[in-house]
Amino acid sequence: MSTGSTTIHTSTAHRLYAGAALGCLLLASAAAGAQPIALPELIVVSPSLTPIEASKTGSSVTAMSGEDIRASGFSQLSDVLRTFPGIAVNQSGSRGSLTQLRVRGADANHLLVMIDGVPANALSDGGYDFADIALDDIERLELLRGPQSGLYGANAQAGVLTIVTRSGRGLARPEFNARFEGGTQRTSDFAASARGAAGPVYAAVTASAATTNGFNIARDGAETDGAKRYTVTAKGGVEVTPYFNVEGFVRHARRKADNDPQDPNFLNTGLVEDAAGFGTSFEETLARVEGTLKLFGDRWIQSAKWTGTRQDTRGMENFLQASASLGGSETLTYRSTLLLDSMVAGGEKHRLTGFVENRREQFSFDSFFLFGPDLEAARNGYTRTSTGVGGEYVFDLLVTGTTVSAAIRQDFNEPFQDELTWRYSLSQKVAPIGGRLHASVGRGVTNPSFIEQFGFIVSTFVPNANLVPESSVGWDAGWEQTFWNGRVVLDATYFNARLEQEIVPVSLPSFRSSVANLAGTSTRQGIEATAKIRPADWLTLSGTYTYTDARDDKGVAEIRRPAHAASGSAIVSFLDNRARATLNLVYNGKMPDTIFTFPSQTTTLNAYTLVGGIISYDTTPWSTVYLRAENVLNHRYEEVYSYRSPGAGVYAGLKVRTN
Repeated sequence: MSTGSTTIHTSTAHRLYAGAALGCLLLASAAAGAQPIALPELIVVSPSLTPIEASKTGSSVTAMSGEDIRASGFSQLSDVLRTFPGIAVNQSGSRGSLTQLRVRGADANHLLVMIDGVPANALSDGGYDFADIALDDIERLELLRGPQSGLYGANAQAGVLTIVTRSGRGLARPEFNARFEGGTQRTSDFAASARGAAGPVYAAVTASAATTNGFNIARDGAETDGAKRYTVTAKGGVEVTPYFNVEGFVRHARRKADNDPQDPNFLNTGLVEDAAGFGTSFEETLARVEGTLKLFGDRWIQSAKWTGTRQDTRGMENFLQASASLGGSETLTYRSTLLLDSMVAGGEKHRLTGFVENRREQFSFDSFFLFGPDLEAARNGYTRTSTGVGGEYVFDLLVTGTTVSAAIRQDFNEPFQDELTWRYSLSQKVAPIGGRLHASVGRGVTNPSFIEQFGFIVSTFVPNANLVPESSVGWDAGWEQTFWNGRVVLDATYFNARLEQEIVPVSLPSFRSSVANLAGTSTRQGIEATAKIRPADWLTLSGTYTYTDARDDKGVAEIRRPAHAASGSAIVSFLDNRARATLNLVYNGKMPDTIFTFPSQTTTLNAYTLVGGIISYDTTPWSTVYLRAENVLNHRYEEVYSYRSPGAGVYAGLKVRTN
């Protein structure tokens, strides 16, 4: 089910096909439920500087395997993330158009995105564009909520999204997978991956491509807005010795999306108008080289890592290139971890990690809206640097089921002010009743973006070189309750954050604009609830609910954050596990938005509920056919004012694999 902000005009036949697909999802298998058994312990990598059991982290984290992601019935990463607690998704147009995530009512640039160890946020505005991200190369996905700058530095103010790509490490024999899909809007999607290991060497490569004719995202007109996307991911490594590993990773993505201009005739309507020749193209390359040395029986772990990013964005207006930006970064990180045991109170484990990190960023911009000195400065670009030092201590008291952690980080920034951040967390198991208390508190920061600090956009925009980083202190506390040997897991968490120095747009004389730090405090608070129930081996039920109250320093509700959001899914396996059906529901409540007129106006976007899913059947041990449905009720909605959303869609596909 795609829940992006795109729109199609679906025929009655398409809706009937979608309804038939949904009906298949409601089949109830007569298979008998298995006896409950304990499920394996989940290991997560994002809440700590070393991997840790999910039941021992005090921070709120949601994890999902790549296999579950690809079997969910969703086609884009942003659609999968709609089912995670605490997330609001806003897509401005068709597939490939700007797609932002807001976590716990925070701004889009308050979420740090790490793709296989590479920080991937854009340098232009500090956020990450989740437009049409393929799912085929993902091995694991983790959303860590709450301030995490004490571990990760800037932009981890509301959380960290960690994407781990597929690897061939440890495989006994090579694997090959391929997928072909086609459907509504003349959409076609292809992906293939191969991975394996030979002695000390391992490697994995995944390539995917998608294209769609799209639809008209404007409220009026008939011109369609299509999109294309290509992605190649490769990861490989070698076990030089049993104690020393070297690994490399590279990911290159290209996408192009058509869109429509907002109020192109300057009628002060704020509406998106149907027009040809407008669009955006984007290229991104992420790379990492890392060496890891383990000594004294894996008790002392050292790693040295280099990461690099390159992001090239170009905007088209009336079939001509109107703007271009180029951002790049390089980061060097050294990390050292000691794992120690003691018997002072009946058995304790200690994890002590220290690190040093240096990051260099460059950004340049070109636009026909800039003139004279502004254009020359933008083309030459700007550079800034940051050096961070810090550490983390994790204490695990085995006899009481208590795990506490403390992290602190000092960043020395140039040319803006230095920042000290921290995070503490607690996990306390209550074994007799199968419960667990988890809580965390921390200070997070988000640095000013290059555009805010240096300008670039148009000559009427005045940058603010005196900006200071946004900062917040946030905390959460929750209770996780487990029943039936882990087959029923419930969790409820309250979160609260107070944002200082929020960067907001301001108006200047002579129709100019700028940005400034607010003097007041913006607040975010709410409740996250999750449930996962596996009453039988052939049936899994899950659901989430989030209440969010996000307000600026004047008490006005922040835009594009729904107060109420929920999701649910039911997964059924039948015919001796050769068939599988998934039903998905996503609810997004009413939310405020801005109409960009002069002066601007406030509006309310309507709530919507989306229903979709997938049914698949293993025709042979090496092939699977599937039918996937999106928005089967053909609900019309907008996630950004005046950008229309997709109607119903049906897609059929084939997967092949080695045994």
